[in-house]
Amino acid sequence: MHKKFRLVMSIFLFLICSAFLINVGGTYIKNRIWDYLSSKVDNSEYLMKNMNIYRDTPAWELALAVEDERTSTIERIAKRSPELLNYQDSKYGETLLLWAVGMEKYNSAETLLKCGADANIATIDEGETPLLLAADYSWIDTKYKKDPKYVKLLLSYGADPNKRYIGKKRDSTEYGTTPLIKSIGCGIEKTKALVEGGADINLKTKSGNTAAAEALRHVGSTSMFREMEYAYYLIVDKKAKVNEFYYSPEYVLIPGDDPNIKFYPVDLLRDWTPELNSEGYKMKMEIVDEFARQGVNYWNTTIPKDVISQIKEIYPHDWEEYLKKY
Repeated sequence: MHKKFRLVMSIFLFLICSAFLINVGGTYIKNRIWDYLSSKVDNSEYLMKNMNIYRDTPAWELALAVEDERTSTIERIAKRSPELLNYQDSKYGETLLLWAVGMEKYNSAETLLKCGADANIATIDEGETPLLLAADYSWIDTKYKKDPKYVKLLLSYGADPNKRYIGKKRDSTEYGTTPLIKSIGCGIEKTKALVEGGADINLKTKSGNTAAAEALRHVGSTSMFREMEYAYYLIVDKKAKVNEFYYSPEYVLIPGDDPNIKFYPVDLLRDWTPELNSEGYKMKMEIVDEFARQGVNYWNTTIPKDVISQIKEIYPHDWEEYLKKY
């Protein structure tokens, strides 16, 4: 009985101490415990977001400081060994700046940049840069935050808004994707910051996709007003080109598909089915006008059968009238 009691009390005290270390003892102690446990694993098995890819490398001390956002330590190490600021791990070619952006360590990212870290170093196999990552959602973002602060920070330190993603042949992110294309749906302020920072709004991916086409594709039949903002901003406000065709990207093609079929941005507008006279409808009509200015007649396009079926369900009594106006 006494042995069982001591065992229960030991477990209880262990849990209490663990809770204290995690909630009161701070990130530093928790991270060092995790680092010790992780050291027993082969480094080659780690994913990009795991700080242990830097274990047993010259950058390990700096990596720990970045992880814990100890900015004074980062500055001290950078002054002593400035070459470590751009150190790339051997597996991915990942820099600590990219890691800091991906793991939302803003203070570390800012300090690295202030100390001279290069904002344009890309990973070895995919060509991912800190700005490409910042334009998207971070590795740990579960709330789909749209704050542009990382985009603005990187741009202020010389990040190239037109440096493209290389990727792999069957990657879901297409070869040639730009930070601007990545930003669609991830925060309109990110999109605006990139354009204001020098992003070429008409740059194309390998298949011919552009930020404007991506923005048109982002809006569906049930989309909200705010999801239309990307297309409106790029096409109406910034006059992005919408009169050129594109192809299906390689990653969506299946055996038997014709890779040479041409698609046109204007057809994507047919998927937009906002309520007539709503703010969304007014935005769509202004986009239609810009298409017309560029020589593309929206009203001559074919309405897809599935869209007609959706409209019949939404407007069962006046769907024919809706088709004439939408």
